Amino acid sequence: MLFTTVILTPLLAALASATALPKRQPPAIWQSPFTGTIVSPVENQTMVLGSGFPFEYDVSSWCEPAFAPFTVYLTAGAAPPTFENVTAAGALVDGAFAFEFGKFVVSRFGLPQEGVPPPESLTMPTVEELLVDVAPDAQFFMSVVEEFDSCPVFAVLDVWI
Repeated sequence: MLFTTVILTPLLAALASATALPKRQPPAIWQSPFTGTIVSPVENQTMVLGSGFPFEYDVSSWCEPAFAPFTVYLTAGAAPPTFENVTAAGALVDGAFAFEFGKFVVSRFGLPQEGVPPPESLTMPTVEELLVDVAPDAQFFMSVVEEFDSCPVFAVLDVWI
């Protein structure tokens, strides 16, 4: 019985101190001061729903990450989304976009590809594929959310649109 008491006392002390630990904080998200560039499609380019178009995005890489993930969205409305439309997970909130083309990753420094590489072309969704109702004369925007994991060291995730 002495053995049980000797083990039990330190175990209870450890459990009591563990309950006093602060709760884990959700990831921080900050807007990056540097942006990548949508090279193609060009601004004000006419595109037809259901048709393909060339796509090229130059990542910012402002802190030289080994992998540069980004997500491409089609948004509709009077203006493109703002940073306030980005969730803590680094995605646009539901309702802020009409279609998600996907998440792509640029591998740098000769590293093997991780994730899906950016395609050379994308296809505009059909009306049936749009996630929101849009007016026939709606203005569309190509929006990109680029992630910078652990850049700088104290930042968990930086995102820009």
